[in-house]
This record gives sequence, C-alpha cells and structure tokens, in this order.
Amino acid sequence: MSLTPKSLVLMAVAGVLAALNALDLRAPAAETSALPSLPVLDPKAVTRLTIGDQINMLVIERADPASPWRIVAPLEYAADAKMVDTYVRALAAGIPMDTQVDVGHLEDYTVDDQHALRAELYTADAETPALAVIVGKAAGGDSSFVRLPGSEVVYRAAVGARSRFERPAGEWRDRVVLEVERESVQRMELTRGAERLLFQRAPSAGNDGKGKPLPGRWSLEGAGFTVDNDSVELIAHNLVRIRAGELHNPDYEAGLDQPAVVAELVLADGATHTIVLGSREDSRSAWLKVDDRAEVVRVSSKVKKALEFRVEELRDRSLAGLDRHAVTQVSWSEGSVTVAARWKPEELKWEVVQPANMQLEQRGVHQAVAILAQLRAAAIAPDAVFTPSGAVARLELGDGTRWQVELGQADETGRLVRAKVSGRSEIFLLEARQIADVRSGLGR
Repeated sequence: MSLTPKSLVLMAVAGVLAALNALDLRAPAAETSALPSLPVLDPKAVTRLTIGDQINMLVIERADPASPWRIVAPLEYAADAKMVDTYVRALAAGIPMDTQVDVGHLEDYTVDDQHALRAELYTADAETPALAVIVGKAAGGDSSFVRLPGSEVVYRAAVGARSRFERPAGEWRDRVVLEVERESVQRMELTRGAERLLFQRAPSAGNDGKGKPLPGRWSLEGAGFTVDNDSVELIAHNLVRIRAGELHNPDYEAGLDQPAVVAELVLADGATHTIVLGSREDSRSAWLKVDDRAEVVRVSSKVKKALEFRVEELRDRSLAGLDRHAVTQVSWSEGSVTVAARWKPEELKWEVVQPANMQLEQRGVHQAVAILAQLRAAAIAPDAVFTPSGAVARLELGDGTRWQVELGQADETGRLVRAKVSGRSEIFLLEARQIADVRSGLGR
C-alpha cells in the first residue's frame, strides 16, 4: 500500500517529536532569583533616622549610641526613646521581601516619588543611609507595598503598616514626664487646699536576702494610727513613673490655677520633684504639670485617684505580716471540729496532728499558711458590729509567737466576711474567696 503525501508529512512530524522527546531537548525552566532583604543593622549603631516625602521630613538623631534621641525636624524636642528604639529594631532586623508584586505601575501601590514615604537609617557620621526603603500603601496585617531605591520592582514586605511611617512628629515626642525609683522616695508632702499630709519613710530595717536593703516603712505625720504601708507605696508608685497620654500647650485649661493637689517628692539624694494636679473634672483623665516643664500633661485618672484618697482609708490593713517560712503550726476550728497541722522540717512536710487519721494535700496546707501569714483586709468596717461565726484560724511560729483571726458574718453580697484579729481593735472585712481557699487547704 502506497502512502499519500499527507501521510508522509504526518509521519515525519511524529518522528521529529519523538526524537525531541527522546533527547529531552526542552529548554530548562528559568530559575527564580532570590528575593532581596533589607540589610541587617546593629540597632545600637544607628544614630539617625528619617521618614518623609518630597515635602515633609521627620528627622530624629542622637550624637552617639549613649546619647538620648532628639527630634530635630520639623520640631525641636526630646524623642520617645522607647518608640524610636522599637522602630529602629524592627526596621534593622533584615526584613525580607515576601513576594514580588509588580514591575512599574508605581502609582497603583503609592510607591511612586509623589506619594511614597522614604524611610532611612544612618550609622555614625555616614552621609548616605545604611538602610533605605520606599513605603507605599498598606498591604494588610503588618505589611506594606515597598520598593528599593533605584528600582521599579514592587514588593510586599512586613515592614509594618504605612501608619507606622505616617506618625506626626508630635507623636514621636518623649512622653516620659517623670521617672524615678519608687524606693528612692523618702518623703511625700501633699497639699490639698488647706489640708497638708506629710509622709516619711523610716530607715531600712534589713535586706531582701540578696544584700539589697528593703525600703523602710511609711508613717503619716499626726495620723494617730499606723498607716497601711502598701497603700502609701501605691501612692508613690503612681507618682514616680508618669507618662503623658497627650502634651498640651502651657495655657491649656486644666484647672491648674486652682490645683486640686500639689505633691512634692524628696528623694534619697536630696533631689525634689513637684507634681501639680489640676482641678478639671474628668472620669478618665487628669491633667498635671511636673517640675519646671511648661507643658500641661494629660495622664490616666489613676494618678488623680491616687492623690484624692480619704485619710481614713490609709489605716493599716495588713493583718498578720508574718514570715510564712517561720510558721510551725496551723489550725482551723469551726464549731466543734478542729484541724491542725504541724511542720516537720526533717521530712519537709506538714503532718496532721488533729484529728487522727486525717490526710491533707501538702500544696493546700502551704497555700493556706501563705494566705494567713500575709493576710490583708479588703477594708476596715465602718462600725464595730461583729457576730462570731464559730470559725477561727490560728498560726504559731517557731519563736512562740501566736496569731489568730476570728471570723464573723458575711455581708449581703457574700463577698466580704467580717473578722477580728489578735492584737487589733478594728473590725476588718476580708475577701470570702481567700477564706474559702484557707478552709479548702485545711480540709474543710
């Protein structure tokens, strides 16, 4: 059988394809080039950063790594060191490009010269940046569209949302208004209208076991009672670290012409700080002036609450103040039943001595002892009403010291329980939850 010309052509084509397939002459797939990354820099070596467009430029710099950050353009202010350091560390971490998005079409991603923000980091006295990236619009999450200088390739990278680079210069200002160590405060004088309150710290009475002196206890001049040391420490805590939520002009209306409170702190080295609390009313904020700073500072209302306490609220609410490691016996009596446990140092465990044949979980006894040894009242009852419930907890220490708390009736909410403590005349209100934990730890 003879073949037609068409058949001969088809057979020839098939032969060529078979030969190509056998020789595997197909061109190899082009290798995808690795995506670039921003350079890795030592954040401590960075001394200058700039963020801006063709018109506006934020410049923050420091003389050397040991010097504080300052905004030098467009304002002249101290910069927020924490904010600057966080920004520098994030950008200098060698951020990789996640994916290539496009080439050209820069306006679609706002990475063109007219709309983009250029972020740069400089080290030492270098005139050219050690790191530069051109940031466009946000790309979702912690990413933005970016390009590198001299390139029209558009990438997506986790450099942060564009808002990180769009912060106004004022937001970079130092918000730390006052920062001193609470333990260094030796004296606090509060003037509240005609009322003057003078708190003084006693000398240290020991150390923390690691050689560090323990802060002395507080007293209130003319109080006539022992003040609650933790409550006074809380007042000091709220005053020694003040960070501004907002900074306002010196003439901002905040009631500072008739201040609610003027507080003066005296430190161990003799330095003093003055805090003036404005009388402007607001449930969420307070306004201050600190030392000789001209700005009016908006802060959390907790500062105001810390300064506007009633003196009666400062009565000592620490009911035991015992070293839990010195406790050798603990007991709980309720009605006619008493559960008592004794510490056996040779076996490092609690042994039930009453009633016979009872076992207690060691963790529960440890918890009960810890709660009782450091028991604090939620408040002091406004009256002397006390009806015994028949429940009493007792502790005995190795030096023979004995302490007990007698429980009375719960309040109408069931959250607080009245109590009397050995050696104290007041009626205290204890959290029912703590009492429940003690009962549970001692098998009740």
